[in-house]
Amino acid sequence: FVYFSCYCMNLFVLSELHANHNHVGWSVSYSLEDTLAAVCKVHFLYPIQNKGLTYFQPKDPNRPDLITRIRQTLSKSWFDLETLPTLADAPNVLLVIGLKPRFLLSIFALKHLLDQFDVRIAYLLDGFEPDRMNYQALPKLDHLFVISPSLAKEVQQLHDIKVSFLPLATNTFPLSEYPSQRSIDILSYGRTDKQIHAVLQQFNQPESQRLYMHSTFSGAEVYDVRDHVALLKRLLERSKISLCFEGGQLKRFQGRSPLLYRWFEGWAAGCVIVGTKPLDRGVETLMGWQDSTLGVPDDLDEMIPFFEVLLQDETRLEEISRRNYLECRLRHDWRYRLRDMFGKLDLSLPAPLMEQIEQLQRYKNPQ
Repeated sequence: FVYFSCYCMNLFVLSELHANHNHVGWSVSYSLEDTLAAVCKVHFLYPIQNKGLTYFQPKDPNRPDLITRIRQTLSKSWFDLETLPTLADAPNVLLVIGLKPRFLLSIFALKHLLDQFDVRIAYLLDGFEPDRMNYQALPKLDHLFVISPSLAKEVQQLHDIKVSFLPLATNTFPLSEYPSQRSIDILSYGRTDKQIHAVLQQFNQPESQRLYMHSTFSGAEVYDVRDHVALLKRLLERSKISLCFEGGQLKRFQGRSPLLYRWFEGWAAGCVIVGTKPLDRGVETLMGWQDSTLGVPDDLDEMIPFFEVLLQDETRLEEISRRNYLECRLRHDWRYRLRDMFGKLDLSLPAPLMEQIEQLQRYKNPQ
């Protein structure tokens, strides 16, 4: 890696994280953008969808119909920018961050500036069908990063573009002391196992001394994603156990089972993760430390005894909790991912990025 003591590139981030997006799935984007702002000279650009194209919206945005494909081919103007950025003399790098391939079309909102960038990268933060990608944008990109190794391989086979696997991560800054006050026994949020959820309701009966805290709403919209992220962080820091279940059965992953963002959130807060492990090739390396995820019993009748035994073993809980807290900072902060992304393209590494990675690595040998 090339390491410079000052900022050596101008980074322009074309982000799908628009202010009116209040789905909790955008939490991962907030985390990444906060990290980018802390370590790079970055200019965020937030394109909006062209409202005049509502009539041409596909029924399923991830499976464009014939009319939509024709529409994209003719004008490529699904997105607009209020103002175009000003490029500098130093190397200008474009990074497109979105959840699905359709957002890659936002690069055409840059108009004549698009071809003036020295490097053009994209990072998609969710699962998608590689054979349904909007191919118009791909030739304009130098490199595409995706969150699943099997997905990277499939995209590479189908499309003429360089693709790399880059796992999700989280932002562990500002660095703080390990949170030790944990009054919530088990925390469950968002997608969960319905059968296990029903069994764990026993912990919320009047005669129980346990607290099973869980989501009580069916939708995924919140009033403010940043407020949601801040509250969830506090809840995780006060939870002994966080439930996490692999996502291979979800339609958007098409049988792939990547390591999802909730693992990183839980590890960063020092939670003991209980559930089912992701199955993608290479995931075992990402979570390769003792008890990074504890599996649940197959028999539902064993579920309550399993959790009771675990919760009663306070020494083991704290050992796993502290280990998860440390390993997340040693392996899974976004700063490591940015280092790998920039290094893959032989881009200079900003000094703040390397300095903050050095701070994280001090957890190996605490003073």
